[in-house]
Amino acid sequence: MVIRDWLGRASTAREAETIVKSGKIAVDGRTVREPRFPVGLMDVLTFPETGENYRVLPLYRKGLGLLEIDGRESGFKLGLIVRKQHVKGGALQFTLHDGRNVLLKDPTERERSIMTHDVFKVELPSGKVLAHLKFSPGKYGLIFRGSRSGLHGPILSYEEVRRYPAKQLVTVQTSEGTISTVLDYVMPVGEGEPWLKLP
Repeated sequence: MVIRDWLGRASTAREAETIVKSGKIAVDGRTVREPRFPVGLMDVLTFPETGENYRVLPLYRKGLGLLEIDGRESGFKLGLIVRKQHVKGGALQFTLHDGRNVLLKDPTERERSIMTHDVFKVELPSGKVLAHLKFSPGKYGLIFRGSRSGLHGPILSYEEVRRYPAKQLVTVQTSEGTISTVLDYVMPVGEGEPWLKLP
């Protein structure tokens, strides 16, 4: 679908399959030859022969789409922490939104304070954690789910609305005005400015 419909590099599904099977595309730095290989939020697609790079991002009112990025940006992705758990030996394991796991065998006190909804900047294709971004007001946020998906801007506030069921609401200042949405729809993507190119 990406090759045929998003990029227009093939007119039929068979042509798109041939391109993928020939090893002409990489996802997160690794060559992919399976036509049905899934791609999702923050994944990086690279065409080694042409040097083109794209990131999968939410586009406002359009759903997920591709944004062309430079070679420097193709070397990392941002992973939203969706699960934190203690594992054997006192290690900490963090599961990111794309399914990958980050294991910290001897976590420091600072690393123990990392929580779900925070973000790891991950090197591609090694998976090495380059930086940690804590979710908090003042950070730059991206709305990646819901009807306002694709909008982004500074996170103004975060609060829990005490009603049943209780909701954790985040307020983001976007180009479309001040948006209030649920916590699970927002991820931090930078400090004062985004760490990556956004639409």
